[in-house]
Amino acid sequence: MAAIDCRDCATAGSCVLGRLDETQQAFVAAHLRERVFSRGETLLEEGRTSLHLRFIKLGTAIVHRRGLDGRARPIGVMRRGCAFGLFGAVDRPSPITGAALTRVRVCELPVEVLRELGHLGNPSLTQHLLNALVENFSALAAWSEAVRVPGVANQLACVALLLADACDGAPVELPSQDALARLLGTRRESIARGLKALELEGGIRRLDRKRCEVHRSGLLGRLARQAR
Repeated sequence: MAAIDCRDCATAGSCVLGRLDETQQAFVAAHLRERVFSRGETLLEEGRTSLHLRFIKLGTAIVHRRGLDGRARPIGVMRRGCAFGLFGAVDRPSPITGAALTRVRVCELPVEVLRELGHLGNPSLTQHLLNALVENFSALAAWSEAVRVPGVANQLACVALLLADACDGAPVELPSQDALARLLGTRRESIARGLKALELEGGIRRLDRKRCEVHRSGLLGRLARQAR
C-alpha cells in the first residue's frame, strides 16, 4: 500500500494530521491507511474505546447517541476533516456512534501511534487534539441549535445549510426522510411537507431522490423572515 502524504490532501487544513509538521507527518505516514465506508456502515460505536482514529477525508457521517431510555437517536452530522475516536486517545469510551451518511473515505491511524508521537516530544499535539474536540463539539452544538428552531420547514432549512457547509458547496446528499424525522423529533409526513415547501420557495432544488442543490440566500431569507 502506498504511503499517504498529508501534504497532498485537500483536507489537510481542517485535519489534525494536516496540522503536524513534516517530521511528524513522516512518522505517522507509515501507519496510516485509507478506508472506505458505505452508507450506513459504522465508523465508531458508542460505549467502546476506539483503537483507531478515523479522520473523514471525503463524505459525511451521522452521529447517534443513546438516550436514557436506551434508544439511539441521531444528534448531528460530521463533515470532512472531523475525527472519530478521539476519546480513545485518552483511553475513554466513545460517547457517540458514528455511521456513514454518504460514502465516506477516512484516514485511519492506530491510537498507539498517536500516543507514541506524543511521547517523542510534540508539545503542539495536545493542542491539535483539543482543537479537534472543540470542532466536533461546535458541530454538534450547531445541530442542537437547528433542531430548536420553531417550525419543521425552518428546521429543515437549517439542516440544509449545515449539510451544504459540510459538502463545501457541492450538491447535498439528504438523509432519508425517516432519519430526518428522528433527527428533528417529528413525523415523516411533516418532513415531506417541509422539504416540498423549501423546494417551492426555491431554497432547495432536487436533483434526484437523494441529492439536492442548496440555495443559501433563499433559506437564509426564510429564517430571517421567521425571526421577525
